[in-house]
Amino acid sequence: MAGKIINKRYRIDRELGQGGMGTVYQGYDLLLDRVVAVKVLTSSKLGTEGKNRLLDEARAVAKLNHPNIVSVYDAGQADGTPYVVMEYIEGDSLHDRPPVDVAEITRIALQICAALEEAHVHGIVHRDLKPENVIITENNLVKLTDFGLARSLATRMSQEGTLTGTVFYISPEQALGKPLDGRTDLYALGIMLYEFTTGKLPFSADEPLAVIAQHIHELPALPSTVVPGISNALEKIILKLLAKDPEERFGSAAEVQDVLQDFLSGIEPRLPQRLIIIFRWN
Repeated sequence: MAGKIINKRYRIDRELGQGGMGTVYQGYDLLLDRVVAVKVLTSSKLGTEGKNRLLDEARAVAKLNHPNIVSVYDAGQADGTPYVVMEYIEGDSLHDRPPVDVAEITRIALQICAALEEAHVHGIVHRDLKPENVIITENNLVKLTDFGLARSLATRMSQEGTLTGTVFYISPEQALGKPLDGRTDLYALGIMLYEFTTGKLPFSADEPLAVIAQHIHELPALPSTVVPGISNALEKIILKLLAKDPEERFGSAAEVQDVLQDFLSGIEPRLPQRLIIIFRWN
């Protein structure tokens, strides 16, 4: 693939990584004279309608303009293969460079929330939020990337019940094929906060279906039982994000930002009284 020129404009230079839907390359925009990232969607499972849907979603994401979201510059097809051209980012994923302490976890989560709020107010749900899709630059700027599984809320899927996303971070409603809104991304954020705070995932098993069953039916172990001494306030925030019922989670990423900012400032976050019932149940 190296050296190939897509649509007489984008030169492919080297492979950066592979995923379930395709391969990401470092490329060069010959028209605008700049380095770009080019995602070539090579999955044989997409079909014509799936390819068109993913391109529609890329165009929707291209309308977003936020410092914590990787910019989408272009999208199209070359010889029947869809591609998306994005901002090229120098940095490491959260998977490769996890936060080292609670303060860093909180600062990263605040930036993720800022990105999610921007997407959600424009009707876009990421649906595949996980550490691999969060890039940290050398200046500690968080960049949320790979909306390849996202869906505009204004667009119906051709296969509404299709299960997408990564099972360790998938919300119960997503696993059940129910309608989604931004709160499914907040659940994934809760999984990430739990993982980085305790050093382990709240739900894990050898078989994907077993993990999905845990998301749907089981309650996570209290973070404080995994890591004694964890802040009670942070534990409450994490468990609220992980509520099985979306109605029991925060209503928006902006709300999560507010309580995380309070927590970072040493102020006790004010959470709804109904959350106490969830904790007693645990």
